[in-house]
Amino acid sequence: MKNTLNNAIRRMLIQVFRPLVRIMLRLNVPFHEAADVLRWTYVDVADRHFGINGKPPTKSRMSVITGLSRTQVDIQIKKDLFDEDEQPNKWHRAVRVLTGWVEDEAFLDPQGHASIIPLESSDETDFKTLVDRYSGGATYRSILDDLLLSGSVKVKNGQVQLIKPYYLTENDDDDIQKIDFLGVSTQYLLETIDHNIDPERPGPKFQRIVYHEGLPASLYNIAESFVRSRCQSLANEVDEYLAHLIQHADNSQQDDLIPYVGVGLYFYNGESVDQSSEVHTQLTGVNS
Repeated sequence: MKNTLNNAIRRMLIQVFRPLVRIMLRLNVPFHEAADVLRWTYVDVADRHFGINGKPPTKSRMSVITGLSRTQVDIQIKKDLFDEDEQPNKWHRAVRVLTGWVEDEAFLDPQGHASIIPLESSDETDFKTLVDRYSGGATYRSILDDLLLSGSVKVKNGQVQLIKPYYLTENDDDDIQKIDFLGVSTQYLLETIDHNIDPERPGPKFQRIVYHEGLPASLYNIAESFVRSRCQSLANEVDEYLAHLIQHADNSQQDDLIPYVGVGLYFYNGESVDQSSEVHTQLTGVNS
């Protein structure tokens, strides 16, 4: 039984690591750097989640469950991996602005569509006000640059027009936003699976996978187009519904706030991603 479990764990790790290692090698990240982060993460997770009876674990316990020496545990606890000046997940801000633009009545036309708005104006609702309201403190110029780069908006004669109500990013190994997206989207999927396979967690979260074999290559574009269209419609519907719930919540009840909720959608196939002619990632409706 133990050998069967060990083999299953090895297969799982290889399946998880292979696409990640392919990305790391493409980004010129050597093994020792990834290993250093993994070592730190083992200690961090043990410290956060593996105490006993609600108390933080001792260094001795962390050493036992992680397999690291007490000296290594102590080193990792004191280590700071991040630059204080960094702003992770900047794309969250841009997505919140897009969501506000299509949900807030102040930025909608009489037909309920996103209005074309001026960059700055003292007489009417403008893009600067939109960013101030929804970005969480970013400057409107930085958000505008992000949305122009992603093709979500266009600017003409000082007027900003919404082109698509989602944040679409094309492959670019040097783009920090794409790397941030890789981290959080993978995190959300694995957190859902972790919840569902943990016998001590109450109730499974929704997580499904559709798998078919033997699709003729001549029909692939039709299948991909169908999935893209239906998933985009679902993403928009879920985004609008969640935004509606948040907007009309009764704040007087002083409910605890859940940090984030959402749905992840993606299309996969048997090709290597290195052979795919067009690979992109899409964000829609991230509210925090």
